[in-house]
Amino acid sequence: MELQNIGRISSVCAYGLNVEETAGLEVAMLQRRREENLSGRLLFWGKVFGVTQDYLVVYSVDIQSDFPEKKYYYCTTSSYVLKAVPELSSEYEEMAQSITSRFTGDASYMQYNGAEPEEEPDDPDMPPVERFREVHRLSYNVKQIDHDCAIVAKGALVVDATKRVIFNAYYTGLSYQSATEARSYYHYRRPENPQAIATLKKAGIIKSGEFLDSITKDIPSEMWTISQDNSGTMAYIRNLYWEGYYFYNVVGSNEYGGAYFGLGVPNYDIAFML
Repeated sequence: MELQNIGRISSVCAYGLNVEETAGLEVAMLQRRREENLSGRLLFWGKVFGVTQDYLVVYSVDIQSDFPEKKYYYCTTSSYVLKAVPELSSEYEEMAQSITSRFTGDASYMQYNGAEPEEEPDDPDMPPVERFREVHRLSYNVKQIDHDCAIVAKGALVVDATKRVIFNAYYTGLSYQSATEARSYYHYRRPENPQAIATLKKAGIIKSGEFLDSITKDIPSEMWTISQDNSGTMAYIRNLYWEGYYFYNVVGSNEYGGAYFGLGVPNYDIAFML
């Protein structure tokens, strides 16, 4: 979501960014755009709370691919220098998945492996072997949260004539009734449902909503809650499994966005809440 729109979510989740964090992140995003010559915008993803300090995460969107792909960057609340999150091997993904404790806030923290020193390579000319650190866990959890939680409203993404999924320039928003219905929201990711995958490959015109995974298919579907503000002009969608993810949608407008403010760990007790 746009950095200036964080207040839309702060009003319901009671979290946000202070003046220092907002200013530091704005400068860091400008620097990263220039360094990598990014053509698209950098958008705010969320804030992961740590024991000693917090992580701020942003992302860029590659609109040139066949599906809008995200690339993530992070910094801490003590150093506003954005760095790309590392790609993970399957081994590191398994290690990250097994950790359930809170984040410390130190990206170089590696005590998950014990206190042994890093392995030295057999060839002295080779770089040292990188051990699993908290930044690897952050990379895994951010991508997992985004996979499970990032959503868009029906009609916000469309398929063009070349079978590329793109943002709909003519999207005008949802109606009052549709904004409070779960069937109006879809996962912002490559489709995983076999029917949606097949639809994306078929010839001819593809209707909006046919090529994405609906949140109504999630198990349990009750993990999503939808509410409105007092005026009824804005809908809020909250995820109970990844507590801290909120999505807002302005009724009758093309404005929408989502962000995460939480500990970065799932709610394992969700079965007792439903």
